[in-house]
Amino acid sequence: MQSKLFLLFAAFFIIFTLISSKRSSSQKRKERREAVIQSFGLKPENQSFERDLIEKDWEFASSKIASGSQIDDITWDDLEMDQIYCQLNNCKSFAGDQILYSTLHRIGVQGDSFRSFQQKIDFFHSHPDERNSIWCIISDLGRNNDSYFIPAYLNNLETFKIPHIEYYRFMRLLLFLSVLPAIVKLNYIYLGFTCFVALINMVIYSLQKNRYEMYLNMLGSVLGIMKTARQIADTDTLDYENEFHDIKDSLSVFRKLLLKIGKLQLRASSNLSGDLLTMVESSTFGVTLWDFIQYDKVMNYLIGHQTELMGLYQRIGEIDAAISAASFRASLPFWCTPEFCENNTITAKDIYHPLVSDPVCNSAVIENGCIITGSNASGKSTFIKALAINALLAQSIHTCMAKRFILPRSTVITSMAVRDNVASGDSYYIREIKYLKRIIQALNDEKPVLCIIDEILRGTNTQERLAASAAIMKYLHKRNCIAIVATHDIELTEMLKSYYDNYHFTEHIEDHEISFEYKIHSGPAVSKNALKLLAYMDFPAEILEEAEQMTLLNS
Repeated sequence: MQSKLFLLFAAFFIIFTLISSKRSSSQKRKERREAVIQSFGLKPENQSFERDLIEKDWEFASSKIASGSQIDDITWDDLEMDQIYCQLNNCKSFAGDQILYSTLHRIGVQGDSFRSFQQKIDFFHSHPDERNSIWCIISDLGRNNDSYFIPAYLNNLETFKIPHIEYYRFMRLLLFLSVLPAIVKLNYIYLGFTCFVALINMVIYSLQKNRYEMYLNMLGSVLGIMKTARQIADTDTLDYENEFHDIKDSLSVFRKLLLKIGKLQLRASSNLSGDLLTMVESSTFGVTLWDFIQYDKVMNYLIGHQTELMGLYQRIGEIDAAISAASFRASLPFWCTPEFCENNTITAKDIYHPLVSDPVCNSAVIENGCIITGSNASGKSTFIKALAINALLAQSIHTCMAKRFILPRSTVITSMAVRDNVASGDSYYIREIKYLKRIIQALNDEKPVLCIIDEILRGTNTQERLAASAAIMKYLHKRNCIAIVATHDIELTEMLKSYYDNYHFTEHIEDHEISFEYKIHSGPAVSKNALKLLAYMDFPAEILEEAEQMTLLNS
């Protein structure tokens, strides 16, 4: 009687444990789903990233794109695009992280793929239920560090094959053939050779197992992409595939392969359990070299469908990136989609910088390029950065921080945060003219170049700076270029008044207090504030007086 009660209690305990575990798992999944849904429209919590991992896709994609259709590293750093990426990146998977990073590096790329991405952003912005369901599906992919090497894996599948596979096939065949003499002769002595072959196979399996499991980890990420694509394409309640038709065609060639990869993954995970049955199973598969041969079959199939496989990875990443871009839109005080024009005119209404909290909006029409002058700390650099960033985002994620933004499709290139380079021995001036030279080299007749220059040639003396700056800016004006130059050299506004429009920023000084409105005004600057700022910061009177006297003597 007691034994029956004990068994009943044990059975009850096991059932209760299983039910509790299932409820706990279900609750965690529900909480994670809610967290994913609630994150839409919020500023992402993670404001840093490992560039070495994220840029793996861009390393391959950039080689296939013309230099005029991508942002160079100097422009990316000048505009603090790492911070822009962090503010934009609300992706839930490694694929989304990488595709969004690559997307932000592309500018002015046209065609079906560009239009499709913009349509996806609009679709997810206006279909919250669809967006939430798909985002939760994609979040299952996760962000395992190994997964970020998927672009390298997919672009080099041949190198991930197990070498000398034909030798392993021969050894498996030899194992099976070695049994025949014992069967035919009915003499178990012949099985000694079978045992010898089996021993060799086990040694081979043991030596190659670590490499195989490393390769299998990457194959697990591929399986995750396939399963995610299948869920999105096959779920009856989702309209995404009916709208865009970009998953099923690529997925169809891999449906049978899902089971094979799944079995390999299951085998790898079961090997970790360490129980007796698993050890026997592992020995059996080791002796027959089954894992290696099945893995080779899978790899041969993937190599034959490399284009479709890369397409699946990109489509899943694009979906995640598109939802993230829609989330970014929802986080902004206001935004607009860009309007593209055929002439080299930029029209900005209430444009602002996305990294500035409580930003001041500005409006301007720039027809001939422009020179922006004004006081220190008055907002010149922030404004020209806002123009450049909006030009980039307009041509990558079709989103602008403005009420209206009209521009031509153009290459965007900057020369702003110039620094000495001790390692190369370049002085500030040498670095600066190298930055400017790359702008000149980017000029072409087919596509306009929007170049943003902050404090042109500040690294040299005044006389030569003015002469060289004026000559460079005249050269840019005559080419297919929109040059926007911020400078303290008011003399340039007079020297180039027939070439460039003029705008300025200013400040207000009352009762020894300085205030900045950060608003742009037409015309050149009429005030200077360098000495006033010294006084405002309580520099010694002796310094201020001598500076004022020297200013009067030089005026």
